[in-house]
Amino acid sequence: MKLLKTNLPLFVIILLVYGCIPKHLDPTRNGSEIPIKDLKVSENFEFKSTRDIKLSVKVANPNFPGERFRINVYNDLPTVGQLLVSGLTAADQSLTLEFRIPAPLKELHIEKINANGASEVKKIKADDYASADFKTATPILALRKQANSGLDCVTGVTKSYTNHKNNLTINGGEIISLKGTYSGTITMKGGELRICGNPTDLKINMNNNDCKVYFLEGSVVGIDDITGNTPSAKVYNYSEALTLEDKISMGGSFENHGKMVVNGDFTVSNNNTNTFVNNGELHVKGTFSNNRHFVNNNVMTVDDKYQANGSSLNENNCKLYVKDEFKTNNNFINRGYIQVSNDTDISGSSSLTLMDGAMLSTKNISLNGTISGSGSKSIVKVSGQSKLTGSANMTGSITLCDENGLDQNSSKISSAFFSCGGTYLAKTSCNPEGFGTAPDPTTTDNDKDGISNVMDDYPNDPTRAYNSYYPSASGWATYGFEDLWPGTGDYDFNDLVINSRVTRVFNADNKLVELKNQIVIKAIGAAFENGFGFQLDGVNSNEVASVTGYSHTKGYVQLAANKTEAGQPKAVIVAFDSPEPLIKRTSGSMFNTVKENPVGTTNALEVVVKFATPLDAAKASQEKINPFIIVNGKREVEVHLANYAPTAKANVSLFGTLKDDSKPASSRYYRTSSNLPWAIEIPVEFNYPIETAPITDAYLYFSDWAKSGGSQRTDWYEDKPGNKNQAKTFH
Repeated sequence: MKLLKTNLPLFVIILLVYGCIPKHLDPTRNGSEIPIKDLKVSENFEFKSTRDIKLSVKVANPNFPGERFRINVYNDLPTVGQLLVSGLTAADQSLTLEFRIPAPLKELHIEKINANGASEVKKIKADDYASADFKTATPILALRKQANSGLDCVTGVTKSYTNHKNNLTINGGEIISLKGTYSGTITMKGGELRICGNPTDLKINMNNNDCKVYFLEGSVVGIDDITGNTPSAKVYNYSEALTLEDKISMGGSFENHGKMVVNGDFTVSNNNTNTFVNNGELHVKGTFSNNRHFVNNNVMTVDDKYQANGSSLNENNCKLYVKDEFKTNNNFINRGYIQVSNDTDISGSSSLTLMDGAMLSTKNISLNGTISGSGSKSIVKVSGQSKLTGSANMTGSITLCDENGLDQNSSKISSAFFSCGGTYLAKTSCNPEGFGTAPDPTTTDNDKDGISNVMDDYPNDPTRAYNSYYPSASGWATYGFEDLWPGTGDYDFNDLVINSRVTRVFNADNKLVELKNQIVIKAIGAAFENGFGFQLDGVNSNEVASVTGYSHTKGYVQLAANKTEAGQPKAVIVAFDSPEPLIKRTSGSMFNTVKENPVGTTNALEVVVKFATPLDAAKASQEKINPFIIVNGKREVEVHLANYAPTAKANVSLFGTLKDDSKPASSRYYRTSSNLPWAIEIPVEFNYPIETAPITDAYLYFSDWAKSGGSQRTDWYEDKPGNKNQAKTFH
């Protein structure tokens, strides 16, 4: 260690020696200031990659007086999306849900479930103030559009053609758009094609790895032929009128978000990595043959045969209609509803897996393979003949109902799998048929809290009814901190990196009874031993009954009887006062910030806050959860997100010193004079920068996003091509 001659105060010298030393202050480094130091942003911009939503939901037409309905909010179709928040309401009530979403998310899927379990889904725009009205009928095609392209035929386009008649060749780096009419052949040697017009008799050759074709909203497209035999050739359809006039054999990746009709056979070729995903409406008027990976997330109709061949992967997550034969020679996973108008054939080496609540409804079935049920219940309904032969097998929670009785059973399947009674599947947006007789919802409420068991996450606990989440039931949010405050650091935001998932537990009256915060330490890019906690800005400390799950080993955190931090008017929970008991280092003083070092492991915490009496949800909404670090065991030194106030334990005399430009009287906290923060929140599991790499070097659009005040490049943090410098991120 070199000794410095300096007039800096002693505590600043300590920060430089023992903290995460920034390049521009480290005397052993040469070079200029890192680019983020020159970044100037609006004082109104708070570096939020999220938006806070207020959603109003109304319902109608109860099946009986006083019926309660459950409302679930997803970031995509419920079959494939992540559950964000929930609530309970009735026809004479108005439900308001407040929650936080990623800034780029444009649409929400709102599910209404009645007391029998039947559901309905509406898709709405994710406006800051949004509403979902279930008092009107849901349009038949309400689920068809699953995304907006966000593209047009002007922005970023290198050349545009209108009413063009000649053949085209598109090369790498070009972005070509077509407007108006067009007929001819397009050869993709790279680049990107956007179609906004009404081309007919179109032929597209995509035999290049790096090419993309977009059929955009409003286009009406007729295609004679499209070929793409390289795995990374990609097609995206957002048109409501895409017609392939003949058969199609596609070896690249294809995403359908609109409405697509194939007037012949459709073959998904096997190129090892290609996938066809249907998020819209797909109608194949011939035979559909899958040889690779096909995923149906919405509605698919096959007029002839569905053939799951060879080593293919097949997933149905919503509605699949097959008008002739459904044949699988490999593994098929059904999470939704399959209706077969004629024969279902499951061969000896293949299997059909029905996930919880899934259904196969077929006229006839020939089973020589395996049908398995995963979860609590799933149904195979046969209206014609059923033949179970040879090595036929059934496993798990599956029921086969043959309304006419088994026609042939030379297998060894137990009779316990055969029944047409006792199982109930509700009609849903993905299962219009349902199965069985609905139980009386007034008598299927085990805990007598007024919420039927099918809607109750806690059917045997009258004090709890459902959960809501941030960022989702299965996702993680990330908090990244710089720990040299009130001085500035290297802005890699990895001095302490935390993953967090918050679960809120509500009762039948939509009151908050419990808050759980799952916490995982992802990285420590500093020598400081920093603690981590959060303040509930809308909750007084005496409104908390108990706190469990924390890790305290250093002795500087004093606790009240309810285990919140003592001496705090608001509820302050210190999750850990040192990260060391929770991690296992592999080498060096840096933990998971140096690529060359082996990856260390961590033990997760689940901090559980129980409230003395149930609270209004708004008192602990996500915007009122205030995370912070305690710097190197100094309880009075805290670092919070931009414009979040410190706790009562903080030393407010540090505001306005060194690089800090906080003005508490104006509710301005933890900002530099150029409005930069010391902490950021990302609504996903973030691939943070490596040691000493400023975030502007790792994420190439961070500066554009910040300079725009958050209006542009809202997806700067997502794992998309061109967004990041892979060499500067840890993964």
